[in-house]
Amino acid sequence: MKIKSRNDVLNDVIRDGKKHPKGWKAVFGKDPLRFSRDYYLFNPDIGVYLLKEYNKNPFETKGLGGKIARRIDQDVETLLSKQSGDFGIIQGDLRRVLKNIDKGMHPDEILEAAIRGKKDYGISMPIRGKASSSENVFNDLREILVSRQKKLDFKLEKLASDDGIYNPYG
Repeated sequence: MKIKSRNDVLNDVIRDGKKHPKGWKAVFGKDPLRFSRDYYLFNPDIGVYLLKEYNKNPFETKGLGGKIARRIDQDVETLLSKQSGDFGIIQGDLRRVLKNIDKGMHPDEILEAAIRGKKDYGISMPIRGKASSSENVFNDLREILVSRQKKLDFKLEKLASDDGIYNPYG
C-alpha cells in the first residue's frame, strides 16, 4: 500500500468516483488511540480507502491515507448494510461559483444542482453514497481491517508526534 497525503487520497477517490459513480459506502469514526478521525470509503469495483486526519490547530487539518484493500470481503459487505445516512464529497471551483452568483444565481440554487447531479455551476459531487457513523459498526470494521492499516497508523503517529500533538501542555 502506498501512503499518500490527505489531499492526494481525496483526489484518488474523486478520480475513481468519476469512473465508478455508483455503489459508494462509508463508515466514519474516531480512533481514540491516535486522536484521529477515520474515514473508510468503499466501492465494490474499487476497493477500500482509509483516510486518517486530525486537527493540528483550529485552522489546519492534516492527514494521510491509502487504498487498504482492492476488494471488499463479505464481512465488510455485511457491516455496510447497517447504514445511517448519506455522504458525499464536494468539489468546487470558486471562480465559477462567483461568476454564476454575479449572473444572478442564488447560492442555494448552485448547491441544489450539485446535490441533484444536475448541471455543474461550480460545485459538483463526484462521490455520493450511504454512510454509517455507528460506533459499533466503526469498531467492528476496524477489527476486520486492523492488519491492513498498521502502516497507516504508524505513519499517522509519526506525523502527529512531529507536530507535537501528543505533547502535554506546560
